[in-house]
Formats: sequence, structure tokens, C-alpha cells
Amino acid sequence: MTSPHPDPQGVGQEGAAASAGPGPEAGAGTSGSGDSAAAGGAYDPRRQVAAKDQARLALVVLRDVALIAVFLSLFAGAESWSTISRLKVAKILSVVDGLLVGVAIAALAHEWGHFLGARLGGGHAPLKPISQFLPLYDFDYARNDARSFLWMSYGGNIAHASIVVLLWLLVPTRSMGPAALVAGAFGFSVFSSLVEIPVIQQARRGVPALEALASIPKNFVSKYLPWSLAAAFGAYAAL
Repeated sequence: MTSPHPDPQGVGQEGAAASAGPGPEAGAGTSGSGDSAAAGGAYDPRRQVAAKDQARLALVVLRDVALIAVFLSLFAGAESWSTISRLKVAKILSVVDGLLVGVAIAALAHEWGHFLGARLGGGHAPLKPISQFLPLYDFDYARNDARSFLWMSYGGNIAHASIVVLLWLLVPTRSMGPAALVAGAFGFSVFSSLVEIPVIQQARRGVPALEALASIPKNFVSKYLPWSLAAAFGAYAAL
């Protein structure tokens, strides 16, 4: 769960390997020799994880704040054009921009929530190079324990839920564009929670992290996307 959309097939293969090793009290995965790191993959407990951050935290924060500012500026431009011109195409663009920007902001918040949760939970989660956008960090399944995995998992879900509440409180939703902004964030939040809450439930029962991740169905996009779209459009209609 170091990114909003894990690869369930890779998780399943590596989770099976991890289950043969120590339980959660020994870490979220199993360690291996350096020459086996070639297996790669974000969920491979045998891969090499950097000993420290590969980017300065302040620069990564600045990068993502700037990115959010760009997204919001594009949306604000589309919304202004819609308000001033009252053209149908402008209104459509405002709604589309609102949905996409809402999804993007919630996704970034979700990733940062995972990162902060992993760090606050005592996990080893070094930042990736600043040139690499996602995933934001590398969660060390071989060294981290069940507590840090749970904190990481909680962090992402708390973050995207908080963004939805903040947007709903701070953004007036009297017009179509701002309503779409909140709805897009809500739709992403529903999708991510549908994917990750079963993983959290497994981890809370003591299932090792990689085995818990293996519970994500291979067809999770086709399974959960309709529900998230329905949630987004339901929120849009309600707003």
C-alpha cells in the first residue's frame, strides 16, 4: 500500500514467499540475500531499500504543493471562464476539471498520509528521489513490523477522508465546478477505502503485511471503480 493502486498479482506472488518466513512480530515480510534483490517489485521483501531518504523532505513538500497549486489554478481558470461566459462548453470543462483535480488532490493526500503514517508508526520508509513522482517513498517490508504497516495503512485513509471534509467545508459548492471538485475527491476516497479497508482488517487480525496485501483482488479496478464513480456522481448530485 505504498501507492494508491498496488499490483495485486505481484503482491500475491511475493506474499506467498513472505508467508513462509517469520510472523508479524519479526517484521512485515522476510529478509533475503542481496543477490535475490533482482526479483524487484515494490512488495518484494528481498529487494534493497535505501538506508536513508533519497530526497530532502522540504523539496518534496515544495514539489507537491506546487503541483497542487497548478492543478487548482487550472481549475480556477476553467471555473472563471464558466462563470463569466456561461457557455455550455465552459461549464462542461469546469466540471471535468473539477472531477480530475479532486481526484488528483485526494490521491496526493492519500500518498502523503501513507508516508506520514509509516514514519509515525516507527517504520523505515525512505523518500524516493525527487525526480520520481510516485510512489513517494519505499516501505521496507523486510524490516518493518505490523505496527508500522497498520499506521501506514490508517494514514492514507485518514488523509483522503480529511481532504474530502476540508474541500467540503472550504469550497462553496453552489456551482457545478466546485461541486465536481469535492465529488472527485470523494470518489477517489471511496475507491481507495474499498481497496484498502479489507487489507487493514486482515492486518488487524495478525496477518503478515504481504499476505494482507494479497487479499486485494486482481480485478480490483473493474470491481471497485463502478462503486467509486457512483459515489462521485451521488455526491455531485447531493451537492
